Order: sequence, then structure tokens, then C-alpha cells
Amino acid sequence: MNVKGSVYRADIFDRFRPPDEPAVVANCAQCDGEIYAGDEVKRTPDGETLHNGYGYDCAKEYADLRTFNAMGTINIRGEID
Repeated sequence: MNVKGSVYRADIFDRFRPPDEPAVVANCAQCDGEIYAGDEVKRTPDGETLHNGYGYDCAKEYADLRTFNAMGTINIRGEID
């Protein structure tokens, strides 16, 4: 009982408890997977959010696809195969 004699009800304060699971705050621009509060991410100048770390290569793949126009082995003519 509190000071006034009424019974304290813990469920009144349930709304102030943090959620049991982290909230989804964004989707990855590379894999379209969910990004949760607390995840390690990178953000591009265009505002795209990407997974970074925890086994994800999304940031690297995103950069590779948008930075380079060819990948492979260069031949004697200077062409990339």
C-alpha cells in the first residue's frame, strides 16, 4: 500500500517500460533487411542506411556497386574481363 492506503498497481507504469525487442528503425538499402535500434550501420550522403558489421557486407557491396563500373582481371588491351 502507498501512503494514502491504496494498492500500488505496477501495470499502471507498463507504458514506461522499454519494449522487449529492439525496434525496427530502418531497412538496409542494399539487402532490404530490417535494421534495429542498436545495430551498427553506415549512412550515405544520400541518406541511405546500410548494415555494417555483424557478418553483413552490405556497406561494402553497396559501395562496390555504386563506385566501380567493372571488376575482374585486366587484359593486355586494358579491358576488364
